[in-house]
Amino acid sequence: MWNRKNLKKKGKKNLKKNYWRILGISLLVAFIASGMKVTHQVDNAAMYFVGGRFDLPSNAQIVNDWYFSIRESDAPQNNQVLEFLGEHYTPKKGALAHIYNRMTEEKSALYGFINAMNDFIFKDKATEGMIILAGVFLMILFLALVSNVLAVGQCRFLLENRTYRQSKMGRLAFPWRVKRWKATAFTMFERSFLIFLWDLTIIGGIIKRYSYKMIPYILAENPDIGHKEAFALSKRMMKGNKMRGFLLDFSFLGWRILSAFTLGILGYVWIKPYTETVWAEVYAALRQEALEQGYSGAEYLNDKLLFEESDAEEYPVELYPLYNPETKTWIRINYRRKYTVCSLILMFFSFSVIGWLWEVSLHLFGDGVFVNRGFFHGPWLPIYGAGGVLIVALLKRFVDKPLILFFLTMVVCGIVEYTAGFILWETKHMYWWNYSGYFLNLHGRICAEGLIVFGLGGCAFIYIIAPFFDEIFKKIPRRAAIILCVILLSVFAADSVYSAVYPNSGAGITDYENHG
Repeated sequence: MWNRKNLKKKGKKNLKKNYWRILGISLLVAFIASGMKVTHQVDNAAMYFVGGRFDLPSNAQIVNDWYFSIRESDAPQNNQVLEFLGEHYTPKKGALAHIYNRMTEEKSALYGFINAMNDFIFKDKATEGMIILAGVFLMILFLALVSNVLAVGQCRFLLENRTYRQSKMGRLAFPWRVKRWKATAFTMFERSFLIFLWDLTIIGGIIKRYSYKMIPYILAENPDIGHKEAFALSKRMMKGNKMRGFLLDFSFLGWRILSAFTLGILGYVWIKPYTETVWAEVYAALRQEALEQGYSGAEYLNDKLLFEESDAEEYPVELYPLYNPETKTWIRINYRRKYTVCSLILMFFSFSVIGWLWEVSLHLFGDGVFVNRGFFHGPWLPIYGAGGVLIVALLKRFVDKPLILFFLTMVVCGIVEYTAGFILWETKHMYWWNYSGYFLNLHGRICAEGLIVFGLGGCAFIYIIAPFFDEIFKKIPRRAAIILCVILLSVFAADSVYSAVYPNSGAGITDYENHG
């Protein structure tokens, strides 16, 4: 059983003997991890100045000038087919309709497409929203592939620093150096995602932070450990130690109060490095306990050179015992897996919420206003969840034929969307979406553009997202999963009854024209 006072004493000793390197590592990781925020501010400043401070040609003007100069030099003949199509069919809405109309207006597929792209990229207001969404995606990608992996490298440095005085700062790149960064990124991203989900429960987020506390240290010792084993081992090591870990962090409260009087500077130059070295000592203590008591997965804790006394100044890299250099089991996904009823229910709600967030984001970024999309009052669009679950249930047999799967996904989602639109009109005489004027639409309830998106999204769902979510939902204890499903279904049922009488409607929700 570890003692808080002794571990803090050891941590402080390790910090003092290599303070500047530890401080450099800590600041470097903090800087890189927050680099996206700096970039975001620079982007905002650039958009501000370009938006009205300088009278310079816009990108749209440059592209247009280039386009017309090419057009005049080539002087292409009118395309009679495009001219005929433009006279007899003119859709009004959607990206495909805009490209089609540009081509028929210009009577040239090439020039029409170029000008349509110019409109989308430089003129259309939705571009701002797409830029923001792209920024969010890049931020998540940065977290997964850089920040989280660096955290493991930092833990490796701290563990080596316990024994070797001349530990190199290059250990920060440890996962990349041993060519295990992909597996490390996967496990750490799963950890971040689970913590994010548990944070929604507030208390659960605090508890799980301590349950998963040892994962980066375990990966730092042996990155060949599987993600399931890493989670299981961390939870076992922290069993009975989560409150003690909380009290350990709480014991730094005095330092944090003092840091407030230094405008947070003390936190960066002393408190953060200090706590990091202390937690490395916690891992060392819990690791020893795991080996002595033979915890499941403890066999992966096989880097004895990190914890044996040595007169060497630096860790002997040539003796590092990689468990299995070729192991990459994390990338093998079973697409034909059998999903439990609880998993399917949780997927239904997960995708219903994601669909709601997607449509709300489109309105928020496109029109600058928040709109609670959908027939229901709750934060979900069941059409997305129903489509996702039906794809898994009906089309799993076609996973080896992606092209067929794509088209069948379009068919399934098209039937679901058309049926839902038909029922809503027949029962409520209102439209919650209207594709009239879109390219190749059917009664305004479905269109080619939407079906293509659903087809791509459905393939991503069955190949990547559904197995990934299923792995996460399997980690939830069966009883807790059942209770969660019952609660969600009960709230959804209540929302359904209420919405059947008082459907969600209003500006941006049901203010559509009749189907054409």
